[in-house]
Amino acid sequence: MTQPTPIRREAGPRHAVRWLHIVAPPSPTAPASARSWCQCGFERTARDRAGVPALIAAHTAHAAVCPLSHPEGSKAA
Repeated sequence: MTQPTPIRREAGPRHAVRWLHIVAPPSPTAPASARSWCQCGFERTARDRAGVPALIAAHTAHAAVCPLSHPEGSKAA
């Protein structure tokens, strides 16, 4: 299955910067997968039920260090 390619736009308060796509079938034996990607170039994938929670944690942690989430000069004086 091909993932949609996000439209690259300048980051702003009304534009998505990071995406997380998770596929978790209801059967415990079915393979789960996830993909995390960001406009800054961060991209990771996971292919099993143990790796998906780790990818979710990495996606969440990336928000704190992403240059698009916290660009220099965006803090109020």
